[in-house]
Amino acid sequence: MIERRSQRGMTPLPFGIAIWLMLALVPAARAAAQDVDDEWTVTPEEIEAARSAPLFQTDEVLELTLYADFNSIRRQDRGEDAEERPALVYVDGERSEATLELKIQTRGNWRRESRNCAFPPLWLDFDRDDEALIGTVFEDQNRLKLYVTCQPGRDDFEEYIYTEYVIYPAYNVLTDLSFRARPARVTYVDTSGGDDTFTGNAFILEHKSQMAARNEAVPIELQQLHPGGIDQESAAILELFNYAIGMTDYTAVFMHNVEPIRRMDGALIPVSYDFDWSGTVNARYAEPDPSLSIRNVRQRIFQGFCREIDYGPIFQRFTEKREEMLSVVGSFDALDEDRRDQVIEYWEDFFEMAADEGRHDRILRDCKRMPE
Repeated sequence: MIERRSQRGMTPLPFGIAIWLMLALVPAARAAAQDVDDEWTVTPEEIEAARSAPLFQTDEVLELTLYADFNSIRRQDRGEDAEERPALVYVDGERSEATLELKIQTRGNWRRESRNCAFPPLWLDFDRDDEALIGTVFEDQNRLKLYVTCQPGRDDFEEYIYTEYVIYPAYNVLTDLSFRARPARVTYVDTSGGDDTFTGNAFILEHKSQMAARNEAVPIELQQLHPGGIDQESAAILELFNYAIGMTDYTAVFMHNVEPIRRMDGALIPVSYDFDWSGTVNARYAEPDPSLSIRNVRQRIFQGFCREIDYGPIFQRFTEKREEMLSVVGSFDALDEDRRDQVIEYWEDFFEMAADEGRHDRILRDCKRMPE
């Protein structure tokens, strides 16, 4: 059965309406795949610039100091129409020390609400043409998501941030069709003088345009997408990866925690992000959708579609990348050792199933029927 999950403020759609929306989108998806023109191309220069962006060439923790009116940001800027505020960021020690001008703005859904998070996630908005960016880690960057500690000063929430971070480089090992991320340690200085300075864990997420360009693609704006109108192998990898990390808070149909991109050959591809409600992170606030037959987010349940493809090579791909993906977690010393061990143990459970062909059907048995 196909339905829109009622998670994190999402509104459920009746089965019939959901099916109608999916079917209505098939012609649009097919047209998009056929109508390849200059608007849908990316240049070799853009591809190379994206792949060589200095911000994502290392996983070393980036030390930043951010200056802005955080008193107003934390207390006033919690709505969808929050204003952009002037800010300065001091970059310490990588490539060169620099103080850069930018604007920041609150973002997100669940984490932006003050009842959920004392400190909201932010947009970092640079002027790409600013010559001051040249030679710094932010060269060629424009608008970036900054994931911050939801409850500053609380050790468990600090660990959530870095636990969520390590999912991204592990995803990168599995497929280039994934967002890159960069861990950071950010000091926040309130220029109004109303709030105390504090330092917390954070990470920066690659912009969707850069992620797409690396894959010789462009981002597209879609509200819904028929599950049969996308690249089936890429979709299956995404769905199985989300199963592996214990992530059910996503849907490629309604673009929830998924960004669609389009390759120059016309293929439409979904890319996952925003994993804080996964079993891997196991945040105290995360809970499964009530309609799912699981009691907590640590229990895995497959949320993908029943696709007419051979899953053998896909499971084999996970098995072949097992040690490298686990090494990403084990080598990230900024994450508490106990947390690293917990993540590795949780992922090992999946890899054992992936390596056992006889257990593949058990993983896929909850797949949703593909609409005709």
